[in-house]
Amino acid sequence: MKLELLCTATRTAALELSDARGLVAFVSDPDALWREYMAAIRAALASRGRLRGRGSVVSVGAEGRGGRGRRGAPAVATVGSADFESLLEKMLAAHALRREEFAAVWLGTGRAETWLSAAVALLNGPETTRRARGDLGAVGGGAGGRPDHAPARDESAAAWVRRLIREATSDVQRLARAQVGTAELEARAKELREAAAVKRGDAEAAAMAWVRERQDAETRLLLYRDRERELRERLKRIRDAGRDAGCVNCGRPLEDRLDAVREARREEWEDVVQDGKWWRRRRDQLELKPDELKEIESRALSLGAEIEDLSEELERRKVQALELAAATDRLTQLRELEARIAEGTGRTRQTEDANRDEAVRLVEAARERVRAKVHAKLIALTGGRFAGAFPELYADWLAGNRGSGEDSAVLETAARITLAEIAVDAGVALGSVVLPAGLERLNGEDLPRTLADLARLARRIPLVLVKATPRVAAGAPESFDLLYSLEDTGKGQRVRRRRPGPAALWLQG
Repeated sequence: MKLELLCTATRTAALELSDARGLVAFVSDPDALWREYMAAIRAALASRGRLRGRGSVVSVGAEGRGGRGRRGAPAVATVGSADFESLLEKMLAAHALRREEFAAVWLGTGRAETWLSAAVALLNGPETTRRARGDLGAVGGGAGGRPDHAPARDESAAAWVRRLIREATSDVQRLARAQVGTAELEARAKELREAAAVKRGDAEAAAMAWVRERQDAETRLLLYRDRERELRERLKRIRDAGRDAGCVNCGRPLEDRLDAVREARREEWEDVVQDGKWWRRRRDQLELKPDELKEIESRALSLGAEIEDLSEELERRKVQALELAAATDRLTQLRELEARIAEGTGRTRQTEDANRDEAVRLVEAARERVRAKVHAKLIALTGGRFAGAFPELYADWLAGNRGSGEDSAVLETAARITLAEIAVDAGVALGSVVLPAGLERLNGEDLPRTLADLARLARRIPLVLVKATPRVAAGAPESFDLLYSLEDTGKGQRVRRRRPGPAALWLQG
């Protein structure tokens, strides 16, 4: 998921990130607006699909359920929307991550222990993580590693399965209720499609009649103009020639008939001029669509919109029907499992203890691997300066003692980069990651090494977005691919975007 737009809950200036790539920094000191950005996206992520209206936007790869776009173009979804939630659930299930663990990977939020549990889950893989967290494999595989599907520490297998049966039964009943009235909706959609087809036919016929009438008026107007011009020229010839003017029929001089012929031609010319004026008004009237045609087209569009709404509802019900079938199958499996447990064919306490010990061993081994990776990253970023102090520093960080000094900042940055690298190695589709803070607390030796490491990370992840102070950005502008900063104008605030070095400037607001 790549961030395309980062905005606040208010109408404050937004970060337009649609074409942002590489290592990108939001440059600000103080960082009130940045805190608004982070608070808004965290709240949207926590809304679990209930967000309505404006919000941050991500791209989710090829066109699909997450959004509508041109064929082959990236689709987009608003963080916190139902579409985003559907995509997030699939990602969480694919990697056995919990929501707060994904937030740690993506946004760098949460406690240090959450970062560690996310790294452990990604290192062990989804199947091992599910077993370690107490899932039932294929029966509980759809839970996506969510903690509310794991058994409580003092809960027996039979009680746990009964709880899952109650949840599955509730899901089946809810999805079954959602299917009520589907036949009526399909009949209504068919009726509307037929009515829309009739209206489209009426609109086409009315449009053709209007075009024909307009063309006829144009043709008649041209004919009357030609006739008026011809009569005007004939009157001029008669006036110039006088009594010697020739008759148009026989060619003899008009002589005594001059006045009568001239009067007749003048009356004919006046009639032609009047008729021409009428056809000109008629042509002008027909330049605009008739009200009747507009009404027919409006009704056809209204029917089309209603059909589209019904089609979307029917598509949702088709998806819900598939979910109902899956929920029914899961309920059947759970009842079969309950029967096996009742018959004594479930796992024995000895097997459960052995599996639990194995899970603990796997988790502890992964935690040590994460610790070793963070240690190696810290040594690389600091040139070995914290080699001796690392155990105590790491233990304090895990305990939640996040200090405000240089040592805490560089350790947290090392852990943040390590977590992102582990996620990429595990195949998580990260289009972007965010480093909320910390660079401004690094010293003059650690900062260049850290920026170089972040630039390397940006070659594996399309967008690495960091918060930086003006000192950090000015000290190493060549490390960044794009810089954003907020500036005041006479009409409010706007975000100024620039590429470091001699490049163009964009103004975004």
